[in-house]
Amino acid sequence: MDLLNRKKGSILLLLVLITVFPPVKALRVGSSVRTRPIIISIVPKSLDNPMLVEAKAAAELTARRLNVQVEWVGPFKVDVDTQIQIIEGLIRRKVDGIAVSCSDEERLRPVIDKAVAAGIKVATIGADAPESNRLFYCGTDNYAAGVECGKAMIRIVTAKGWTDRELNLVILTGSTKAHDLNERIRGFKDATADQIKLNYQTLLICDEDTTTAAKAVEAHLKKHPETDAFFFTGGWAFLGPPEAMPVYDQWCQNGGITVAMDTSYPVLQAALRGFAQALVGQDYRKMGEFTVSYLVCAIKDLPIPSEFIDTGLELADEASFSELLQTKKPWDIK
Repeated sequence: MDLLNRKKGSILLLLVLITVFPPVKALRVGSSVRTRPIIISIVPKSLDNPMLVEAKAAAELTARRLNVQVEWVGPFKVDVDTQIQIIEGLIRRKVDGIAVSCSDEERLRPVIDKAVAAGIKVATIGADAPESNRLFYCGTDNYAAGVECGKAMIRIVTAKGWTDRELNLVILTGSTKAHDLNERIRGFKDATADQIKLNYQTLLICDEDTTTAAKAVEAHLKKHPETDAFFFTGGWAFLGPPEAMPVYDQWCQNGGITVAMDTSYPVLQAALRGFAQALVGQDYRKMGEFTVSYLVCAIKDLPIPSEFIDTGLELADEASFSELLQTKKPWDIK
């Protein structure tokens, strides 16, 4: 029912926007008339992250419905310097709107503020820079996501009868500079504090790269087979072939526990193989749709409902992995 209501809400939003924004031949800005369409530039952390495929598709579909132009421009690999250079270029081009997924909130803040000062409507998508002058953030409540991951870990540990054991836990994350990932860790630690006994062994950094994530997990388990549990702040390690993680595979079969973020198709497939006992997912389609829709509202001087456009969470465990997978589409990466 909740999914149906969300879909109805999305359809209603688009109908309202289409009514408010009929096709136009010219856009009046101040005292001048411009004939080009509204241009919104989305700057992801990287172009090689397939997690954003659904967000990109939804953003482009929404742009066509609203008769605006969306461009997807970012570094191929996570690289904050390149993100800054791209945004500087967008400022010089005087695009109408920018949505940036922040790989480093502190380093991106000055250029975000510069774009805002230049009159560009700026939002953040997926990964926020809350201290910047951005107009709004659209995406997951990442602290709440971390809390749900922590609650899932508590349930699993309790079911195993391990609440009195001190468990060696490792966190795999993409970066120590990204607000979204740090909030997930903060939420996880807050949720599990005083509930179960966790010995945080180390923090593995993978730069949000699939191959690096898998290699980091494998290398750690070879040196530390005593590891009891993992918390993955993103599903990067599950995006490659499972055969690339034989040590991890065996560790899972031996009773290792993993709670991970994301419920995309390949992540669910990995979970069904036994690579995770609980997942907390994000709605990438809503990220793309709502970011474009509300940036168009801002450009048209229409009100934005909130500085935080919450795209919700999707919770899954071993009892629901298979059913949830039926609602997903295999990725078609071109």
